[in-house]
Amino acid sequence: MNPEQALSALQYFDIEAANLSLWTFKKSRSRAGRFKAQSVVATPELIAELKNIAATRVGRCAEVENYDLITQINEASCLFLEADETLFPQLQDAVDQPPEECLIDSFSDLQGSLGYVVRLAHGEDVLYCIARLPGDWQVKTRKKRISLVLHENRLDLAGDETLSISKTFDFFVLNENILVVNRANFESLLEYKQTYITSFAELQADAGFQSVFSDITLLIEHVGANTMHLRRMAVVQERAFYNNVPFMEKLRDVSQTRNWNIVFDANGKIVPSPESVRTIIQVLLNHRLHSEMSGDDFDVPSTSPVR
Repeated sequence: MNPEQALSALQYFDIEAANLSLWTFKKSRSRAGRFKAQSVVATPELIAELKNIAATRVGRCAEVENYDLITQINEASCLFLEADETLFPQLQDAVDQPPEECLIDSFSDLQGSLGYVVRLAHGEDVLYCIARLPGDWQVKTRKKRISLVLHENRLDLAGDETLSISKTFDFFVLNENILVVNRANFESLLEYKQTYITSFAELQADAGFQSVFSDITLLIEHVGANTMHLRRMAVVQERAFYNNVPFMEKLRDVSQTRNWNIVFDANGKIVPSPESVRTIIQVLLNHRLHSEMSGDDFDVPSTSPVR
């Protein structure tokens, strides 16, 4: 299924007619799976509100692109990828159990929850709406605050055992297809940053990558643990322009012509510096573009070939 078909299927899913179950989940230390999930009984009012939140967020998705590591998401767009590229199948296994067999026993069971899943079943299709919980969702943290509720025109104490959720979801999964509307929360829940860290470690050990630099120490320090930098380096590894000899020769010539200040040593290796490291990453991504109209060079977040 391509991205447009996946978005169309999501938009046509009958949320209102679906049977809903609500699950919270945590990380699990069990070898049986990465997640532990428990079901929560939802009142008819909460069910109606959750369905409305899901329908509203899906309704705002008018555009879809393949999940590129650095493609940006706006209010009307989403990113597409297949579920088996992520940890989602393990979360799916945890919430596909009979809800009545996995009920939460007490309010304290909610402590430590990472997120929640609204599972909507209609016919043979199941839509999973997933959201990350805020860091202050812990009950013990809320003991430092006073929770209030409004009855008509009067404020009253609500007690410590009150929780709040966002009026949106971070990603949707339907028929093994994921549509992401909040990249940061999606990557946090499914541990995508660890994928970037592993990718960068592999890139550092790549002899072809090492061979284009005099020293990669400064580049490693620049990337550090920054998620966006790690994403960019994952794309550098994926595209592997550093292994393309004509590309690297052209890079040297164009850098000199355009005054990009990338220094090469006597052996033709790139010599990174604090001033040039950002430019080096942009050209290895092929994200430094030249305008034939104005004659200016631009750094762009992503590229789409003109067809």
